[in-house]
Amino acid sequence: MKTTIKIVSTTLSLIGLMTFGAFTLGATDCTDTTTLVASGSSGSICSSAAFTSGASSTINGDVSAKAAVTLGASSKASGSVKSGAAFTSGANSVVSGNVTAVGDITLGAKSRIAGTVHSGTGVITYGDGATVGTVLP
Repeated sequence: MKTTIKIVSTTLSLIGLMTFGAFTLGATDCTDTTTLVASGSSGSICSSAAFTSGASSTINGDVSAKAAVTLGASSKASGSVKSGAAFTSGANSVVSGNVTAVGDITLGAKSRIAGTVHSGTGVITYGDGATVGTVLP
């Protein structure tokens, strides 16, 4: 019985590999870019420098930058943001995930961060009506 289960399991694994190919779970493709134009749209961003999005832009994924991250007014990021320096969000911007910055964090008026926020310097400045899910020490 054990031998039969092992053979069936091995056979199913091989069929799955032949049908779907090898893949890596959790791998995210991202674009090394420093600027997203106003009203522009992009998938995940992984900038080797700073990153700035223009007003009303949409990032469908995470943002990671070696330097500062600035989201323009009314911009939306559906993932988390990781900044190697400061993080600034324009008025009415939304981050659906977490924000982690080595430097200060400045949230524009009515900005919303759904997840956690962590500033390496401990400085978080809230614009009028800005909200955060949880502030981490």
